[in-house]
Amino acid sequence: MDISFGEAGSHKIVRVMGDVDLYNVGDLKRSVFELIDEGDLESLVIDMANVNYIDSSGVGALVAAQKKMKTQGGKFGLMGLTEDVLNILKLATLDQFFKIYLNETQLP
Repeated sequence: MDISFGEAGSHKIVRVMGDVDLYNVGDLKRSVFELIDEGDLESLVIDMANVNYIDSSGVGALVAAQKKMKTQGGKFGLMGLTEDVLNILKLATLDQFFKIYLNETQLP
């Protein structure tokens, strides 16, 4: 898994490439939580256009990140979900929990 960072307007974008599973979820969680802990983060969006697989540990990390952003008054969203990843979130009814964007043009 590779992680890179970017910005789109007021949104900080975390681009994830590769599978998100038990073996590497710690890297994702650490990267995202460090961004959140830096403070003054209005909006964080995880770009998952290049993620074909996510397991329950990855989903848990996304849930934890959203909760952390919410406690700090920020917004959190997911972007570019592949069909496989979206289906996993739908099975857990988390497609209703997360704000999901197709791409950067949908960001407010």
